[in-house]
Amino acid sequence: SQHVAAEIRQPGSAEALEGAELNLTCSLGSIITETIVWYRQFPNRGPQYVVSGYQGIFYSTDPQGALHVPEDRKSSTLSLRGVRLADAAVYYCALSDTV
Repeated sequence: SQHVAAEIRQPGSAEALEGAELNLTCSLGSIITETIVWYRQFPNRGPQYVVSGYQGIFYSTDPQGALHVPEDRKSSTLSLRGVRLADAAVYYCALSDTV
């Protein structure tokens, strides 16, 4: 069976004041069966796993926050609580079989 890659659209950039909550939303253009995974990458470093989940709410510890995957699984939102300057990085949304 031919695997068709889902179209992933993620935010270009997002800003928040230190200590505030930051929501990063990734929209998925087609029906997917894979687990949704979020990574982040600091300059000159490899990607760092943040959190993954299929449907529901999943908590991450570093950075502290939660991944929300709605029932239709057409999007996912990473909500980071109390962001710090040290959390500044490039955040990626991916599917489990693409990494």
